[in-house]
Amino acid sequence: MANSITLREHWEHIYETKPANQVSWTQTSPQPSLDWIQKLKLDPKDLIVDCGGGRSALAEQLVDSGHLQVEVFDISIRSLAQAKLELKSEEARQNISYRVCNVLDYKPEKQVQLWHDRAVFHFMTEKTDIETYVELVEKMAPAHVVLGTFGLDAPDQCSGLAVKRYDASTLSALFSRTHELVQSEDLIHRTPTGKEQHFTFVQLKLRGNL
Repeated sequence: MANSITLREHWEHIYETKPANQVSWTQTSPQPSLDWIQKLKLDPKDLIVDCGGGRSALAEQLVDSGHLQVEVFDISIRSLAQAKLELKSEEARQNISYRVCNVLDYKPEKQVQLWHDRAVFHFMTEKTDIETYVELVEKMAPAHVVLGTFGLDAPDQCSGLAVKRYDASTLSALFSRTHELVQSEDLIHRTPTGKEQHFTFVQLKLRGNL
């Protein structure tokens, strides 16, 4: 992976030049993540972290469904500033916190109960970066992990950067020292321009918590 300054410049440019309804990852309803998280019946005070959440609607929709501690972090300062401006409710403004951070440098300030990542992990193409990310999740030991990456039939690039593609078994195996696969789903995401992107989603649970 390129260094943080280079990556930040790349993503700041993306968010500066493309409105929310034109970036390829736009979802009106963040599925299957939202359904999966809601079905877990977490304590409303449990901390949910949305890795690389940017302008995603997930955080506000989680607050709308009763969650009181949602943290969104992203490498792009601009994406988080835009996310704050787009919040619709006072509850969201009170219960969502934002942090500018490269995922490989992330350090939780309290116990994370659920780690969510849609389309960040697949940008880890170097072995050392993949290992660092996995070790980060292992050390945090969240009770639940929801990960979405490009599937095997997806493009090999996204937003001008190379990606690594996964099926459910390969993706879940990377985290198998600490987490077990609960469920998976292959789905097709249609971008605002009508292109299809194949995604692999997995839900993992901390071993011993099944």
